Amino acid sequence: MVSNQSFLLVRRLAIVGTLSVLLGLTGCGGGDIGPAVTFDIGLMIGGVAVSGVQIAPGQTQSISVNAGQSIELDASEPVQWTLDVGGSAVTGSGTTVYYGGVAITQTTVSNSRILIDTAADAPLAAPLQVTLVATSTIDATQVATINVWIN
Repeated sequence: MVSNQSFLLVRRLAIVGTLSVLLGLTGCGGGDIGPAVTFDIGLMIGGVAVSGVQIAPGQTQSISVNAGQSIELDASEPVQWTLDVGGSAVTGSGTTVYYGGVAITQTTVSNSRILIDTAADAPLAAPLQVTLVATSTIDATQVATINVWIN
């Protein structure tokens, strides 16, 4: 027969052990199994999906399009898109700017997708660079940059 004192001692040791395990998990982040998943961005040029291009936060990706082609970018979560043309931010869906002989129109398709249309009346003397920046609306530290070269 187990004495009352032995029973209480075993019970206290079990409680202390359980608390130690719980505190240990709290100290290491609750058993976190890895880094947070970040968004990624899909790319279409001229209506055709482009494979092999990885656009992810924390990285800068460069892509080329010909004047007259459209580029569509779609993030896997809501993002704030910023289009920089010649050092100035372009604002407003449906806005067209003219830069270096190219008409550049941005259209916000959804809270994750943007469409950029380009058009030129003549061949370009040199490629032009515009920059798209996608900032996650869930975690503003997650930012992806896409340099678009228009030929």
